[in-house]
Amino acid sequence: MNDINTLALLGVIAGPVIFAAAIYFTKQTKLRNILVLGAALLTSALGIFIAASPSANVYPDSWVVYAGAGLEIVMTLAVLAIAYNIRSWAVGLFGTIQLVLVVISEFMHGESSIGPAFVVDDLSRVMVAIVSVVGSLILVYSIGYMKEHEHHAPATARSTNTFMFFLVGFIGAMNGLVLANDMKWLGCFFEATTICSFVLIGHDRTREAAKNAARAILINSFGGVALTIGAFLALLKGSTQYSGILYHADIIAFSFIALAGLVKSAQMPFQSWLLGAMVAPTPVSALLHSATMVNIGVYLVLRAAPAFVGTKLMYFIAIIGAFSFAATSALAIAQSNGKKVLAYSTIGNLGLIFTCAGIDSPLGYSAAIMLLCFHAVSKGLLFLCMGTIEQKIGSRDIEDMGSLLREMPLTTVITLIGMASMLVPPFGMLLSKWLAIEAAISSPIVLLLVVIGSALTVLFWAKWIGRITTVSYHPWYTIERISISKQSVLAILATIVVIAGLGAILLYRDLFVDIAIRAYQGTYISQSDMKLFEAAGNIPYWPFMAFIGLALVAGILAYFTVNASNVRAPFLCGENVPGSTKTYEFRSVKDSSHLAWSSSLYLRHIFEESKTTMWANLIAAVIILSMFAAIGVL
Repeated sequence: MNDINTLALLGVIAGPVIFAAAIYFTKQTKLRNILVLGAALLTSALGIFIAASPSANVYPDSWVVYAGAGLEIVMTLAVLAIAYNIRSWAVGLFGTIQLVLVVISEFMHGESSIGPAFVVDDLSRVMVAIVSVVGSLILVYSIGYMKEHEHHAPATARSTNTFMFFLVGFIGAMNGLVLANDMKWLGCFFEATTICSFVLIGHDRTREAAKNAARAILINSFGGVALTIGAFLALLKGSTQYSGILYHADIIAFSFIALAGLVKSAQMPFQSWLLGAMVAPTPVSALLHSATMVNIGVYLVLRAAPAFVGTKLMYFIAIIGAFSFAATSALAIAQSNGKKVLAYSTIGNLGLIFTCAGIDSPLGYSAAIMLLCFHAVSKGLLFLCMGTIEQKIGSRDIEDMGSLLREMPLTTVITLIGMASMLVPPFGMLLSKWLAIEAAISSPIVLLLVVIGSALTVLFWAKWIGRITTVSYHPWYTIERISISKQSVLAILATIVVIAGLGAILLYRDLFVDIAIRAYQGTYISQSDMKLFEAAGNIPYWPFMAFIGLALVAGILAYFTVNASNVRAPFLCGENVPGSTKTYEFRSVKDSSHLAWSSSLYLRHIFEESKTTMWANLIAAVIILSMFAAIGVL
C-alpha cells in the first residue's frame, strides 16, 4: 500500500477523532459548526478516495499492534467505568470477563507479525463509502437539528459539544472497525462504538434516556464478550487476525463472532436496545440505523460467508435472519409511532442481509451487498425526514401526519421518495428482495419466511404512504422553511436515492456481481446456484423504465385533471351538516351531528407488541441455541 493510500486510511479513522476533540473544547457555536463541516468534508472525501482505491493490506510496525492491544484494554476499562457509574453489575461482569481475556491474550503468541492489521478490499471499500458519505451527511444535518433541539431539550441534557464529540468520533471508530483485520484493533473499535452509542442514546439524561442507554450498553457488552471469546479461541489456534480465522475455517471461533454480530445488528432476541435508541436525537437514530452501529454485524458475517460455505452455521444464520425479518415486519404493522416503524424495518432488513449472507451463494452475497448499500441511503433519508417532521408537528404518530402534505410539502415529497424507494421499482430495495427470494429457492423454510416478511413489508409501508397522501384538496402549497443544513442534506440524499434507483440494475450488473464473483473465487458453488446467479445478471432494464414512464404520465394527468371545480363534498352515509361545502360532519341517528375521521389499520389484536415479541424472542433464542448445538459448542 503506497504512502498516499496509507495516509487516506489513517485520515478516515483518525481524522474524525481529531476533529471531535477540537469540537469538544471549542467554546464558539460558529467555530463548532465549521469544525463539524470540516469533519464531514474530510471524511467523505477520504472515504470516496478509499472506495475508489485498489485492494491492499497494511502491515504495520510492531508498535501499531501494541497500540491496538493497549487501546482495547482502555476501551474495556471505560466500559467498566460506565458500569460503575450506572450501577450495573451485569455490565460490570461482562466488562470484567472481557478484560481478563484481553489481558491473558497479551501473554500469548499468535501470528500478529504475519497478517495485516488493516485490509482494504471490496467489502471494506463498500462499508467505508457508506459510513463516510452517509455519516458525513448526517453530521451536516445535525448542525441545524441540534440548534432547534437545544431550545426544547430537557435541562438535564448534555452539551451540544459533547454530543458532537461522540457523533463525529463514532464515524472514525466505525471506519476503523470495517478496515481492521487485527482482532485487537477490531475489538478496540467494537467497544468504541458501544461507548459512543451509550452516550448518544442517553444524551438528554432523562429517566427514559438513561434507562435505554443502560439497556444498550448491557446488550452490546454481551456482544463484546462474544467477540472477545471468539478472538481468544482463535488465538489458541495461533490466529490474531480475522483473515486467519477465515483461512483456517475456525467455525467455533467464528460462531461467537457471528453471535456478536447478531447482537450489534439488533437481531431477535437482542432488538430491544435498538428500539430504545429512539429516545435519542434524530441524528443518532439515523447514524445507528443507516451508516454505523447496526451494519457491524452484517459486515462481520459477510466477510466470513465465503469461508464457511455449506456449513450448518451459515444455514442457521440464514434462518435467524429470515425469522427476524418476518417477525419484525409483523410487529411494524401494529405500530403508529413513525420512528418505531423505521426501527423495526431496520431490524428486518438487516435480518434479510443475514439471510442472504447465510444462503452461501454468489447470488445471495450480491443481494446482501446491494441491500446494505440501498438500505443505508434510504433509511438514513427516512430517519432525517422523520426528525424534521417531529420538530415541526411535535409528534411521531403516523395518525398526526394527515395534514403533513399541506404543512410541509417539500419534506413530505422527500419522505415519500424515501418510502417509495423501500418497496417499488425501479429502486434497489425491491430488486434486492427479488434476488433474495430467488437465492433462497433451495431452502423452503428460509424462502417462506422471506416471502412472508416481504409481503408484510409492503403492507406497513403502503399504510404509511396512504396516511400521508390521504388529504383534502388544496389549490396551492407553501414550501416550509427549514434550516439550510437540514434542507440541503435531505435534498442530496433524495437525489442519491433517485439516481441510484434509476441505475439499480446497472449497479447490480457492473458492481455487485463482480464483488460477489471475487468473494467466492476459489470456492465450490453448485451448478444450480451458478445458473441462478447468471440468470439474475440478465435482468432486462426496459420494463423498469416503462414503469417509471407510466407513473410519470399518470402523475401528470392527475395533476391537470384535479382542480377546484372537481372537488365535491364526501359522501358519508348521511346528510352533510350545512355551513360548508367540504365539511366532514354529517347527520346520523336521531339527527345527531358526527365528525367523520379515518385511521390506518394496525391489526393490534393480531400483532400485539408485547405478546408477539415474547414469543418471537423465545423462538429466536431457541434457533441460536440450536445453532451452537449443531456445530458442537453445546
